[in-house]
Amino acid sequence: MSRPEVGIEPGQRITILPAAVADGIAAGEVVDRPAAVVKELAENAIDAGAARIDIRVEAAGQGLIEVVDDGQGMQPEDLPVAFARHATSKLRALEELRTIRTLGFRGEALASIAAVAQVEAVSRRRDGGEGFRVRIRGGELLTAEPVGCPNGTRVTVEQLFFNTPARLKFLKQPATENAVISRLVGELALGNPTIAFSLQVDRRRVIETPGTGDLRATFAAVYDSETATAMLSIDESGVRGLISPPALHRGTRDHVVVLVNGRRIQHRNLVFAIEQAYRGLREPDRFPLAVLNVLVDPAEVDVNVHPTKREVRFRNERAVFAALERACYRALRQSPLYELQASAGGPMLELRELTPHPERLKRSPGTDAPLAWADGPAPRGGREDGPRLPPLAYVGQLLNGYLVAEAPDAVVLIDQHAAHERVLFDRILQRLEGGEPASQLLLIPHDLDVTPSQLAAFQQQESWLETLGFEGELFGPHTIRLRAAPSDMPEGRVERVLGLLLTDLAGERTPDRRLRETAALIACHSAVRFGDAMSPEAARQLLSSLAVTEEPISCPHGRPTTLILPDDQLRRLFKRP
Repeated sequence: MSRPEVGIEPGQRITILPAAVADGIAAGEVVDRPAAVVKELAENAIDAGAARIDIRVEAAGQGLIEVVDDGQGMQPEDLPVAFARHATSKLRALEELRTIRTLGFRGEALASIAAVAQVEAVSRRRDGGEGFRVRIRGGELLTAEPVGCPNGTRVTVEQLFFNTPARLKFLKQPATENAVISRLVGELALGNPTIAFSLQVDRRRVIETPGTGDLRATFAAVYDSETATAMLSIDESGVRGLISPPALHRGTRDHVVVLVNGRRIQHRNLVFAIEQAYRGLREPDRFPLAVLNVLVDPAEVDVNVHPTKREVRFRNERAVFAALERACYRALRQSPLYELQASAGGPMLELRELTPHPERLKRSPGTDAPLAWADGPAPRGGREDGPRLPPLAYVGQLLNGYLVAEAPDAVVLIDQHAAHERVLFDRILQRLEGGEPASQLLLIPHDLDVTPSQLAAFQQQESWLETLGFEGELFGPHTIRLRAAPSDMPEGRVERVLGLLLTDLAGERTPDRRLRETAALIACHSAVRFGDAMSPEAARQLLSSLAVTEEPISCPHGRPTTLILPDDQLRRLFKRP
């Protein structure tokens, strides 16, 4: 059927959009930011059977995006047609859509990119023949000519969104766009470990994977070798990949990569299935790292439900969910480091949770009415209505983790880590709210290897990190040289804390709205550890500092700092009158 002529008759209100407008709308669905261009071009290279894919980005993708592969290449007569709408070599009949195995199939990507940029594509078939080049600007073919070139395809995109200025207004800061691109390429590399990926951003190499087929080696290239070594393997009939042990976690879900038959997807329920396997093994606000490929019969999954193919629909989602959860559960429980065993006997002593206000624990003589420890120190800032600790006399340390103190008519046990965490939290939060950084120069600068997203977060939030007390500079494509750290933090923990902070800051977060979370993170990793010996002088100072905090009975994460055992309960336990 021929396309109706564009035009509006008198009184007519519905008409066919001009081709340029229709192409612009289609481009907006597929190409919403520079990372989408990288995704479409890289997936085309994967579908072409490439063994190596080199990606180059400048000016956050607005200046240049170039993807070079050594795949099959295209014939001269095919290259110009590839930029037409709905032109594809991957689909011929509707029935084939039900069993599609390629990442692309709609034939919209190249046309959409060419509609909003200046594009040059050069390609030569792997099996011989001459090379060919086309140049397109704003959807208009400028040149098509033979050219000498190596096997494979090179697509260069410049002046992205030059004819859609409204789209430019919605782009984020360059560091954010670069971080999105880096994360995308890392996920593509993790989903295709047999392909060697390289990513260069503003002439700086940020990703280089070996392409040997070893997923753990690819994971090490995207993250780091220490994290890759700690990951647990899953190799079952329907699920394959890596998941982190319970002790290894992050503050966001950004590090959970789910693939279906090699296609990276966004699927909330499948991510939840992975998290369910960690129930009881980690804190609820922490999330695992994972790269898991779910293998499903292509006829059982519909990949044609989203313009950018980010989402899929399963014929039997419940079965996929259960298989994924079981695979993760078995890997976590069978790991020798985290094997769970049921206890043979019951508890010898049951502790019930006490009221959060310790002043209610002591009763007036001869009555059941609560009596407050009125002579306890007042919290800093003059709060009189908050929880108060009784006067504490230090007795000693137990098991290198608990401080023992005596209060009027009571024994008090103090978790030294939780108590120190509370003291540091109040101190750090007060500094942050007042904008008063407290740094100390490191005796020897620390070189911290970071991921691309962490590096982008460091560049974007450098002033905020200086407010926290961290001072550093770039020292290579994957490295930050740290010169100063918060004054309360032991030097041996500086690198880990900064890495965790950069992970939490990665993405589009406003850090100054997360004062309490940041203060809690720094306090937790700066506090004396459970198992560290403490001198009597340090223990007494800790008890004194704890008593004047605003919430002395719990740490910033809600765990108790103190357990109080009144004398009348001790007498009852020992069956004394």
